Amino acid sequence: MNTIKNIIIAAIIFTGMSFSAKAFATPVEGVTTTGTTDLSATIPEFIVLHYYSTVAMDFATPTAESLDEGKLELDADWKGSTTGNELNTKNLMKADLELDNTKTTVTLKNVWAVRGFSKNGNAKISIALASGHDKMKKENSEIVVSNVKVSDNASTSAEITTSLKGIAKAKATVGSVEMDLDFTNTTIAGNHTGAKYTLTASTI
Repeated sequence: MNTIKNIIIAAIIFTGMSFSAKAFATPVEGVTTTGTTDLSATIPEFIVLHYYSTVAMDFATPTAESLDEGKLELDADWKGSTTGNELNTKNLMKADLELDNTKTTVTLKNVWAVRGFSKNGNAKISIALASGHDKMKKENSEIVVSNVKVSDNASTSAEITTSLKGIAKAKATVGSVEMDLDFTNTTIAGNHTGAKYTLTASTI
């Protein structure tokens, strides 16, 4: 009987030692595997055009001048008639501001911008005067607008190809507009209105 008890006790002690040994054994490292995923993104063609719907040009007031045309000698008769080299439009002295038979080229700086995405990273920018809107008028006084162009500081024409540098505002391409103004039939002061130009931006 005692022998049986000793065997049972020995078995219990052995089992306890076995569990204890397992508890303090060095753990086995886990199994690891990896997988690699290819990413792709399809970006659509997209363009944003920034522009001003109204551009008001306020021309500086030129300095008023008095031009001394020298001495005039006239032949007079006793009836009051006179003859001589009076003033005429061909021999008038030049003033500081002279616009005779010339057009003034005006540059509207930084009045448009584009940003976006295209297949080759470029965009086409074009400008045209709206049909029937090539004059700024006030009553019978008019300023004729012609030869409108766009410029990105690299190219200047009625139609240019410029770079799209992405969608971020900080990378927008900014450009200007040029036009010729003819003041030949401008006869009164004040605000002249009516001319319009249209900007078109296209991905290419």
